[in-house]
Amino acid sequence: MTAIKRYREHVLKLFVLTFLVIIGVGCRQESAPIPESFRYQVLEAANPVMGGSGVLISEIREVVPGHGVCMLADGNHNTYYTATKPSFSLTWSGDKSSTVTEYILVASPNPDTFPSDWQLLGSDDGTIWITLDVQKGQKLKQGESGSYHFPNANPYKYYRLQFISTDQSGTKEIAEWQLGSTKVTSIEDLMPLSSGSSHSDMTPMGNHYEGKHVTTSEDRAWLLDPNNEPNLLGSAPNLRWNSVKVDNVYPFGTPLPADVNQHAIGDCSALAVFAALAYAYPDFIKSIIRDNKDHTYLVKMYDPQGAPIEVSVSDKFLTNSNGDIQAATGKNSQVSWATILEKAVMKFNAVYGVNPDIGGIGSEHVAPLFTGDGDSFAFAPGVLTPLQMQRVVDVCLRKGLIVVGGFNRGDVPVGKYRTVTGHAYTFSRPTDSRYLFDMRNPWGTSPGSPDGKEDGVVPIPDNPDIISMIDLRIMNPGAAKGYHRKALTPYLPPLF
Repeated sequence: MTAIKRYREHVLKLFVLTFLVIIGVGCRQESAPIPESFRYQVLEAANPVMGGSGVLISEIREVVPGHGVCMLADGNHNTYYTATKPSFSLTWSGDKSSTVTEYILVASPNPDTFPSDWQLLGSDDGTIWITLDVQKGQKLKQGESGSYHFPNANPYKYYRLQFISTDQSGTKEIAEWQLGSTKVTSIEDLMPLSSGSSHSDMTPMGNHYEGKHVTTSEDRAWLLDPNNEPNLLGSAPNLRWNSVKVDNVYPFGTPLPADVNQHAIGDCSALAVFAALAYAYPDFIKSIIRDNKDHTYLVKMYDPQGAPIEVSVSDKFLTNSNGDIQAATGKNSQVSWATILEKAVMKFNAVYGVNPDIGGIGSEHVAPLFTGDGDSFAFAPGVLTPLQMQRVVDVCLRKGLIVVGGFNRGDVPVGKYRTVTGHAYTFSRPTDSRYLFDMRNPWGTSPGSPDGKEDGVVPIPDNPDIISMIDLRIMNPGAAKGYHRKALTPYLPPLF
């Protein structure tokens, strides 16, 4: 290459990159060395969507203002990359090698612009490429996402999407490209979008417990006496304390979300926490409940200052006038560990008065009563894109945080089910890779379910309209942390 040719090449690269900065695409040059074959590099570093730091590269010289290649990794379905050629390649050059076994592509908001045929390749050096996945005849609707899985045990530094089209006219658009199995472990970049922190410098139990009643010896004695019953509920005035037969508080042998079923008490946020603990920390639940073998149960809890306390409850639970139990139960109205924890929360509040009526109690009020850690934060509806919310849920669940949330609109179809507003759900990993995550209704069923055998689990699709209705409340696990399941698999309801 002559000096003049090298100079022209340098000027061309400088012009392209400068042009991108001027139009506000948000890309910047990466200092990491890139093979000479990757001539037209445009990039975004330290990108969580791609699983780490690196360079995102398009081979196409032309840039459509506002639709540069880094729009592929901004976590926003409404922005998109425009390729001015129907056949083209996109390359991710990671700062380090990673083992990828899946990827997600999202169609742009414009119809009929998504490519139909492509292959994914991996390379160690940017020269020799290994074909990892081939797709033909794909059809994604506007804003729809597709998740593609393939077997791969080898780490590669470079991943390339090679799009091939027999129709050489027109342009192609892609909203997002997300690499999977690189296991993003942080949501720090999304925390500026969060709200509702419950952190307190006064008590580890969170700001809801600041300045509350300090436990006395008389309080401890009252809480330990199972004959002392909590107050009745103003939100459920027709319920009374009555003895109920208890067969086995662990109907399935180990605590499961299926043991948590709401009836006449409006404490869905508490029950969503119980189900979340059963999903991720079943052994912790067993560690805080002791069967005294005399129709009473002792529960380990924490007072408003974060000091351990013990609360004993009898086998009297809230029933209607017919004697039918109306407290939280397992399946078939069977008393479960959830029934005991719910009553323990009521008895706690009989002394401390933080939530005298647990109807409408907040999840962030309940979790610290058992974990001793009141730190939590939230994401309001509409602040996260679908891929951002998927990442928040996935990362937080893998870190062992307690994730609950709900919908701000009711009676909206989600597949064959319908939403319930003003209602808390438990989040879990998706049982089907076509969905972002699952949400379990503490009713133990969901509107639209013909038989309730799915146990209230609603798969959440990659749909911006549905995601915009969902809020999240994420809580620290505190004392439960050491009991976290090592392999947090999707929640599969048991047979019942």
